Amino acid sequence: MLRTKRRNPCSDITNDQLEMLHEIAKMQMGQGLDYDSKIMDKARRRAVQRFEMAQRRVEDAERELSQLESELMHEAVEQLLKSGSLEDILQGLESDPSRGRLQTEISQLRGEPQRLTRGDLDDVVSDLQRRGLTYARAPRATLTSKGARLLGRGFLSRILQRLAKRGVGPHRLEETGHGPGFASTIRPYEAGDPYERISIEDTLMESLGRGGGFRDLRMEDFRVFDAIHGTDVLFGILVDQSASMNRGGKLEAAVDTALALHELTRSQFPEDRVRLIAFSEEVRQVEPWQLPTIAVAMGYTDIRAALRAFRLSVAHESGNKQAHLITDSAPNFEDGEYVGYERALAGVINEARMYRASGIVLNVVMLDDDPRLRDMAKAIARQNLGRVFFTRPGELGEALVEDYLQTKRERIRF
Repeated sequence: MLRTKRRNPCSDITNDQLEMLHEIAKMQMGQGLDYDSKIMDKARRRAVQRFEMAQRRVEDAERELSQLESELMHEAVEQLLKSGSLEDILQGLESDPSRGRLQTEISQLRGEPQRLTRGDLDDVVSDLQRRGLTYARAPRATLTSKGARLLGRGFLSRILQRLAKRGVGPHRLEETGHGPGFASTIRPYEAGDPYERISIEDTLMESLGRGGGFRDLRMEDFRVFDAIHGTDVLFGILVDQSASMNRGGKLEAAVDTALALHELTRSQFPEDRVRLIAFSEEVRQVEPWQLPTIAVAMGYTDIRAALRAFRLSVAHESGNKQAHLITDSAPNFEDGEYVGYERALAGVINEARMYRASGIVLNVVMLDDDPRLRDMAKAIARQNLGRVFFTRPGELGEALVEDYLQTKRERIRF
């Protein structure tokens, strides 16, 4: 009995096709196809089938030609016996259209290349193009927004399957948690209330109302804003696209993770938002489906500019704000010029302090185990009370998805 092709539980395409989408994304990031890649494997099989079909057609066409020539010769003999012109008969044999067509076809088929051709590669991805998952753009195929979303869904499915074995999954929250926004209602201060929620105006009014003043404040005078309750998260992913990230599958893992997180929020937590920042010397905010195609200058690394871009982009938005900086290198670029590590790091540290003042949690995901980079990541996180993740590219998606789900749970008010 034939076994049916196993499909990804989160999509309507086969795992083979998901692998092909992943390989197309890698090509968009400037990487070539591996010899044992799914696209190359299918293209080689396609080349073998094409060549074998051509050889079989040559054999069939030669039999047809032989039979046709035999029939034409028989007719020529009959005409010659009827005192026909030998010259006219031979000319008729040479100019017969069916004979000429078969001879041309045989000649073309014998020239069919046995090696892998660009046409074989194009044929392999044509099904994805018909589905609207890719489109042809010189010099290579490119993912559409639909294709990128489907790739993120497939990658997310694999992550969730691995996390499920450890009891981690995307469960809906039935209770609400504290958000960083302030409500319009005022109440007396209670022990444990964050100081930043104190209403200076209302506190002074309470003091003046009992005949006191600024120098005569009492605990019972203090008034605070109620917090806006919610579990919505504004999740920033800052992806380093400097040259070093192109080694060891780091950039590939970062793109896969960003697509998976976007799909997770879209399908499971629509109240949340994911914002993507790509950076090296330049900084660019991108849509998730654009991330595989985005190209930024790869010479140096301006981490401060990336952090600042996200902070400013969410400054006037509500929600619990959290950013993950994914990098494998030290900062060395600032305000359009190379400034070296020490000066660039000072700017990054200062930006981390501004994150803390703005209520944004900054986590650092370090994809390199160099001691200096480890110390740098810890120094950045210390300024913001964020966390540091030291992980390998193959574990990046699992680490960030698990952290995102954990963040959702921590927003519950107990």
